[in-house]
Parts: sequence; structure tokens; C-alpha cells
Amino acid sequence: MPKTALTEDEKLNLSKKKLLFNRYVEPGRLCLIEYGPYAGKLCFIVDIITITRVIVDGAGITGVPKTIMPIKRLKLLKQRVKISANSKTGLLRKEVDKSKVLDEFNKSNLGKKIMIKQKRDLATDYERFQIYYANKELKKKMNFIKSQKKGQKSKA
Repeated sequence: MPKTALTEDEKLNLSKKKLLFNRYVEPGRLCLIEYGPYAGKLCFIVDIITITRVIVDGAGITGVPKTIMPIKRLKLLKQRVKISANSKTGLLRKEVDKSKVLDEFNKSNLGKKIMIKQKRDLATDYERFQIYYANKELKKKMNFIKSQKKGQKSKA
């Protein structure tokens, strides 16, 4: 069957489909480890070994050593550092410092959620009680204000 030329609508649809997925498994991609011994830590893909395995490195910053890891454990993030395949830890660290990728991640919604979860996990029992009590007092005040507004509406 001979190839036919694509219409403008078909070209537009193809370009839209390409834009839907932009987090590729590639050297320099920032990842979040979802489970395993380094769960919750960030790492960078250094090299691709097979379809299912990659070499990751924490660049001496995140606490993840250079190791082989299955892709299933990783959550690919939007941020990326421009490095060549199989870069050494020192070169990766220089690129990370230069590009400020980790600062960019910490400003993202996922980064903020992780920071909040870490703070919550580090809270002592007394700090959790203080938060609970402050929320309780806040709800009391809000309910009091609501009841006053209802009282004013019924009088008018």
C-alpha cells in the first residue's frame, strides 16, 4: 500500500500526542525512589542498562549511591540535568549544582508535599498535640462566628 501524505489535521493530532508524554527514561532525569531501601529519596538516571533497569546516582547530595535499580521503583520527574551517559559522580554533582535542579524540584507541588510529610514525621507527640489543640480552638472560633452571622440574618 503506498504511503499517503498526512492532512493538516492528522499532523496536528500527531504533534499533540507527542506533547502528552515528556518524561522519558534518559540520562540526567531526576527521579523519586518509591520503594526499597532508599524509598523517598531523589536520584538521577546515569545510564540505561536494559529496558527495565537503569544506573542511578544521588550525586553525593541525596544519599543514594551509584547503583543499579529497576525502573518500576522510580517515579520520573519533570526536572532534568544535561549529562552524557555513564557520567561520574563528580561531574553529575557539578551539573546539579550549576543547574539548580533540586531547588526547582523543592518549589514544585510534589517537592512541597514531601517537605511537609518529612516535617510531620519528625514532629514529637507534644508538637502533634499542640497542632491538634490549635485546630480545635480554630474550629470553635469559626463556629462561633458562623452562629453570630446566622443570628444577625434571622433578626433582619
